[in-house]
Amino acid sequence: MPAMPSVSISSPVVLPDRRVVALVGTGEHARPVTWYVEHQVTTGKWREEVIPAEIVGLSRPLHVFRAPRRTNLIVHAWHGDRETFCPPTWWDLAIGSGACGLGCRACFLILTHRVRRDPCRHLLYDNVDDFQRAVERWLKDPRRRPFHTLGVGIDRSDSLLYEGVTGHVRRLAPLFGSSEYNPNGNRLILLTKTANVGYLEEVAPLHRRNIVVSFSLNPEAIADLWEGKWPDGERITPPIDRRLEAAKAAQEMGYEVRVRLDPILTPEGWEDLYADFVVQVKALGIRFRYWTLGTYREKNPQLDGWRERWGLPPMEWHPNEADLVKEGTHYRLSDEKRLEIYTEVMAFIRREFPDAQIGVCKETHTLRRKLMICKAYCNCLL
Repeated sequence: MPAMPSVSISSPVVLPDRRVVALVGTGEHARPVTWYVEHQVTTGKWREEVIPAEIVGLSRPLHVFRAPRRTNLIVHAWHGDRETFCPPTWWDLAIGSGACGLGCRACFLILTHRVRRDPCRHLLYDNVDDFQRAVERWLKDPRRRPFHTLGVGIDRSDSLLYEGVTGHVRRLAPLFGSSEYNPNGNRLILLTKTANVGYLEEVAPLHRRNIVVSFSLNPEAIADLWEGKWPDGERITPPIDRRLEAAKAAQEMGYEVRVRLDPILTPEGWEDLYADFVVQVKALGIRFRYWTLGTYREKNPQLDGWRERWGLPPMEWHPNEADLVKEGTHYRLSDEKRLEIYTEVMAFIRREFPDAQIGVCKETHTLRRKLMICKAYCNCLL
């Protein structure tokens, strides 16, 4: 990190969105947790912008930082290991950095970036022409295979939250819909917690066939426990009803739609909540191509400390400590508890959708065998 002058601060800082953020350091060296991001602004590396509520599809405007990304516009990594299933066949367009700005209180990116990113003021890259050229090269790469997929910030942003500003999907759709640019028929994968599918209406019907629109969802009462909230308690993300209506609209436009239930949380009465959610999906006539499931996991307990420093409210539910085990650098529910949860939710889905294609995200080979999941019905894959 760059050196910063020592400052004396007597009280925490109140941000424009009324979050109260903590100090880091001690004594005369204490400074607000915002010191790094504010330094990027004062030195001209980043600039702060306010995006109107109607553009991001929320009840209030969002503050973001803007800057160009110079390298690694498309990133690729293996997220699995010898014990965990996650095929290295998907790439991600790095449209932003840090938590996406929706303030989810269990987001692993809060811990990943610590002081380097404000989880409520996303760093949104503005050199969109460079991203388009990078995608053109990716599609034409002689190593490209038909089963390779490209996400639009699925692991580092939200695919549709900022579409009204960047236009990435509308720019890339003609490339993915063209046999000239996309001879392998590769898919563009979106993942969103928004209802911003109105932007997708601008994509020509011919160019929609290789675009997957996936929705990160949970029952309304579950979403309230961990998705972001404004300081006055109103949830930042749109209501689940609106997001389901958006999924139905995308389906009617001819897009393949998928759903990601992750993390599945288990407060008292969770079984009824998830069973009712699946019934609601069926009643709306939505046919998700894939259902991808995931359970609660965290990098380590420090995540909660950094959430608090950044002025985000605590999660309103936490698993029993007795159910958590450490696997590598992660804490997650025990194999027995995860198996119980997945079995229940899969039964709810198959009761309403007998032919549903169900996968689990970044799960062990052992647990996949117990669930009798042999195929890669994963959100990010073809």
